[in-house]
Amino acid sequence: PDLRYGYILKPNLQLNVSNYSSPVFKDKLSSWAIVSDSIGNRISLKSPKGQDFEADGRVLHVLGDSTSFGWGVNFKESYPQMFKEKINQSKKKSKLIVKNYSTPGFTSYQGRLLLGDKVKVKKDDIVLVSFGANDAYPSIKSDQKYFQLRNSLLGKISWSLNRLKLYKWLKSIFLYFPEHTISETKNRRVSLEEYKKNLKFIFSSILKEGGTPIFINICNDGEYGIAAENEAKALDISFYNFPENFKPYLSKIHYLYPEKFVNYFEAYGKILEKENQLIFLFPDLCHPNSIGHELIADIIILEDKLFQ
Repeated sequence: PDLRYGYILKPNLQLNVSNYSSPVFKDKLSSWAIVSDSIGNRISLKSPKGQDFEADGRVLHVLGDSTSFGWGVNFKESYPQMFKEKINQSKKKSKLIVKNYSTPGFTSYQGRLLLGDKVKVKKDDIVLVSFGANDAYPSIKSDQKYFQLRNSLLGKISWSLNRLKLYKWLKSIFLYFPEHTISETKNRRVSLEEYKKNLKFIFSSILKEGGTPIFINICNDGEYGIAAENEAKALDISFYNFPENFKPYLSKIHYLYPEKFVNYFEAYGKILEKENQLIFLFPDLCHPNSIGHELIADIIILEDKLFQ
């Protein structure tokens, strides 16, 4: 739990996950790990040094949710890490340092807070921004309202009490009238108008510091996806819409990433013929699998004007 953000990744975490999307494929998909360092940054199990948060140089900042975090894949398979590795292998490009602040469940509201608190953009830095799916999620109160409640005097007292085991037990034995269920509310975690304002603020702040923002639109369709595209185009910012950008590569996957393709073919079999998005995405048809993550990195490097 965290007063400012609501929650953050638990420090010194080491969790092996066998499945998260569909129990049908639990024994067919590879397990993956969530490992964090002493301050809650996601790191690789095999690389205790983790992310280069203290290093200097040209930085690839990442502001996003579970898709940028790499939910479903190991740390080194997430697209920010794949992007870094591919750029650093090219002798024509200056080496990049990755600082990934993405956290599952985060919205553009938390992204805006992060930009003011932790993310220090310098000239020539690249910032991958990816918010939307969680912003549009139904909620009784907005993220901003929850933030205000948490940080009020009563909210801070309640926050402290909630961390006491006795208080939690007492609270659990009393009956109370529930609030409206989420399905009954028309409210969103971040309203469409606030979403637009947050993106505009994030983009403008990055540009002001001399950085280059790139918007990665994943699992964010409908009016929120349209709004993100419009805000990006208004400031001449590159906009990539996944899984739409995956489609031209559909017939090439088996020879671009043969080992990964075989692994997913063995997991899904003939289901792939009916639902070919499973080549790029997990069964929730939202989060990219390891092929999707690597392809995101390849598409940005191949197509973005910044790398031409």
